[in-house]
Amino acid sequence: MSKEVLELLSIVLSAVIIILGWLYNRRTEEMKIMRSQLSERKHKAYADIVATFYSVLKDVRKNYQTNANMVESKLIDAKRDIFMYGSDKVFRAFTNWLVNTNNPNQSEHLDAYLKFILCIRKDICGKTGLTEDDVLLNLLQNKEELRSLKKMMKSQEVKN
Repeated sequence: MSKEVLELLSIVLSAVIIILGWLYNRRTEEMKIMRSQLSERKHKAYADIVATFYSVLKDVRKNYQTNANMVESKLIDAKRDIFMYGSDKVFRAFTNWLVNTNNPNQSEHLDAYLKFILCIRKDICGKTGLTEDDVLLNLLQNKEELRSLKKMMKSQEVKN
């Protein structure tokens, strides 16, 4: 082959490599943007459902009448958002909690909620050192109430 053909081939191959590198970097950046958007939506979905729960808790503590229609609407939105953006584990924990909202055994309902909250934390943080008791103490803000509640939950477990 002549020197000119080799130079031309070298230029063409260099251009192809540069173009392929640019396309690869562009695709990688697009994937990062999509992952970031998905993560933002997932975190918003998790924050919305937790905010709804704390809103109801605030109403209960202040002896306010909770707007059931608003809570139901937010739960339906949360179902959609957690289905679309939540991890499989969070989705299953959320579904288990929803199923247990109709459970007459309140300790199973509370247990399902605590597992759901911890599942959210694990999904967001990667891992968590918090326990169900830590979440309960945060909700109750009283160690004696926590002990009483745990005692009551254990007695309900024995009955079942």
